Amino acid sequence: QDKLLLLCRRSIATPLGRGMMTLGTHRMLSSDQLLIPDIVLAGRVPPANGTLALDMSSCPPNFRIWPEFHNGVAAGLRLPGASSDGGKIITRTWIKFNKPASQPSSNNTNQTPPSYAHGGFLMALGLRGHLAALNTSDLTDYLSQGTITTTVGVFLGMAANKRGSCDPGVSKMLCLHVPSLLPPSFIPMDLASTVQAAAVAGIGLLYQKSSHRLMTEFLLNEIGRQPTKDQNTNDRESFALVCGLSLGLINLQKGKATVNGLEDLKIEERLHRYISGVGADKFQNTPSPFPSGNQTEGDRNARIHESDVLNRDITAPGSILALGLMYMKSKNVSVASILKLPETHFLLDYIRPDLLALRVLAKSLILWNVEPTAEWIDSQVPSVVQNSIEFMKKAAAKAVSLGMGMDEEIENRDESKNDVADFDPQAVRQANAFIIAGACFSIGIRYAGSANREAAAAIFQRVMWFLELRDNKDVTRQVQRPDLTTLTTCLCTSAISLAMVMAGTGDLDSFRLFRALRWSCDDSVSYGTHMIYGAAIGLLFLGGGKRTLGSSPEDVAMLIAAFFPHYPVLSSDNQYHLQALRHMYVLAAHDRILESVDVDSREKVCIPIELSLPDTHECIQSSTPYLVANNSNFVELRTKSDRYYPIVLNTKDWNSRGIMSNIFVKRKPGHLSYLQDPNALRSLSIQAGSTNSESFLKSIRMMSDDSVLASFVKYFCKADKKGSHPQLLPEANSDFLRYCNLVANDCMQEEKSEMLPLYLTLFRLMNSGSGEQNVSNVWDLRILRTYTRRKGGLLPSDKHLASMNLVNQELITLVCEHIDAMLESAADMDEFKVDESELLLPTEKVWYEVPLQLTF
Repeated sequence: QDKLLLLCRRSIATPLGRGMMTLGTHRMLSSDQLLIPDIVLAGRVPPANGTLALDMSSCPPNFRIWPEFHNGVAAGLRLPGASSDGGKIITRTWIKFNKPASQPSSNNTNQTPPSYAHGGFLMALGLRGHLAALNTSDLTDYLSQGTITTTVGVFLGMAANKRGSCDPGVSKMLCLHVPSLLPPSFIPMDLASTVQAAAVAGIGLLYQKSSHRLMTEFLLNEIGRQPTKDQNTNDRESFALVCGLSLGLINLQKGKATVNGLEDLKIEERLHRYISGVGADKFQNTPSPFPSGNQTEGDRNARIHESDVLNRDITAPGSILALGLMYMKSKNVSVASILKLPETHFLLDYIRPDLLALRVLAKSLILWNVEPTAEWIDSQVPSVVQNSIEFMKKAAAKAVSLGMGMDEEIENRDESKNDVADFDPQAVRQANAFIIAGACFSIGIRYAGSANREAAAAIFQRVMWFLELRDNKDVTRQVQRPDLTTLTTCLCTSAISLAMVMAGTGDLDSFRLFRALRWSCDDSVSYGTHMIYGAAIGLLFLGGGKRTLGSSPEDVAMLIAAFFPHYPVLSSDNQYHLQALRHMYVLAAHDRILESVDVDSREKVCIPIELSLPDTHECIQSSTPYLVANNSNFVELRTKSDRYYPIVLNTKDWNSRGIMSNIFVKRKPGHLSYLQDPNALRSLSIQAGSTNSESFLKSIRMMSDDSVLASFVKYFCKADKKGSHPQLLPEANSDFLRYCNLVANDCMQEEKSEMLPLYLTLFRLMNSGSGEQNVSNVWDLRILRTYTRRKGGLLPSDKHLASMNLVNQELITLVCEHIDAMLESAADMDEFKVDESELLLPTEKVWYEVPLQLTF
């Protein structure tokens, strides 16, 4: 049971990654029901392979609540988006059709377990843009009868569906579940902390980039609000973090330049106070428009009493991210100085180590000077930390040398005693690890979805460094190793950063690394660690390899909310981060796959392409389907295939596109697609030497959709046991079959089945006798002769016309020579020389262009 519990802990953490991998991959009809797979908590015991179910009595009662929620989100994310055909399929009727059966009354003994997965399904519908199909009465039913996960799913789903719209109806629904926004006359409601956090997060999404004054002031006060109600004490950190994220979303990339009308709120100063505690007395007596909401004296917290002291451990994470989002890409040095890392051990002891990673992240957002190199990562570590690490390395080396009995090191023992550090070694190790992890996370955010090899290599190097710290027993590594919890968090942060850079690419080196990381399954690996490693694999194959992450300010905010570098310990842990926000990456995922479609069969095909880079002659050789990475700077696309007609496209606007359009190509006759014929061994050009073979005739029928050509091949190019044309001599019959095969091959390759009757006429002329010529046929031959003569004299500007071959010129030359020889032999015969008027036959007059004699 203990081993099964460890395996089930990894199993219940997989839905987050599965939702990433299957994003938008399901195609369905309006009559189909979406099935949510069950989470299996059982295993097989070898050698009999008997089934062993997990004993749930040893698990906490809320062990499956949030994994079921993530499972419902993963199932719903498979649906197509509202911008595609999914908007016509997923309607209000379809959503209500997929609603689970209502819960029985409390006096009924046969109660069914609540459907926690349906709340995740509703959130997925909102993330995909379908939840707006529900009306107010439907939402009221869900909120009044559903579970906590259903309420969270409705809040975040509707807010994501109406993101940035400031919709009054959704705003009322969210504000009703935030006690601080309710007037004192309202009856107090017993709301779970996760519901309140979800409502605040929904407010941030709903009022995104609006600089709404009321919500800005409310969130600014909520970050430092005193604790209320005993049952909400454990999730204070999560609520304060959500308030900071929402504040940053509402004033996203605004800063001082554009936030007009909010100067009196002194947002920067108050956030500075929440971060570092500077200026606490200045805002201590600041009146708040939301002093207590509808809180009564009985709602005061009886477990925590903070008086007027500011708890920076709770207020700092959200405030740091809010400041970074507000001044994103502003390059404001003065604001960035608020987030400066400490330069002394005294200041370092006053900052929690994990907050250093957030400071590095927020500072990089403001200055936007991230470089994809290992040197940039090292430059983020302050000199005091670097010097301390070097000091500990030297001390470890000296200790090793003393243990080995080296006499020259014994002489320096007294000197080494004087170099005893006056700092906490464990604090330095934690600070060094978190700063490097924060720098990796900054690179991941800056180069998300770009597939930048330099950025991936820099992060990959740090991931391997963290692995060496964990597994290597070398003394120089052990002296840098922090505690296991810190090391695991930093390793997860670096891994998810690498996945963000290589999102959607399916990079094999990264996949091998993530698979090796996820393989560990023991007591030291928590639920959140399994979740992040699974999410890293899911990001690597985002949307089945058809999607990648964006880098716009809105996308950056969603990625920070989804991959916030603090991970749950248990499946029910929402203390430091609301688990439902892990799915916000969907709002930053974009369909960037470039596919080619055959215009005739309407099937997706694979063709080689060439992409040109600007201001250089370098080109990238690839093939469709091709994932266009974020921030790509291609200027031109060309198809490079002998099987399809060439296409040249201007690609300068790809960066501004949200969705890539398909390339429509047309296959040349006589060729098969790369899927049917990878090595081009079945094309007509290869099989032309065996024109009488059955495989050649099958290839013609398979490669052409022309009914005229198909009928010609069926009746003229195949000889039965009696012969195709018994009226012909055996030699003529064999020549005719060979001729028809060659004609079919030529008409197939040039797409000119309309010329088949003319080819048959030419064959009849070439094999006709002296008295079998028809004047009309000779006229046609004369026109063809004139066509071939004029075609050779076309100007260079008529290159397209000169390249077109309606009829084989060699065949026309042979027929013309045959007609000349036949008419010359006929002219020497005496039977045609009766008198002067019968010297020339009508065919001869037409062929030799004899002018007509008109009589009046």
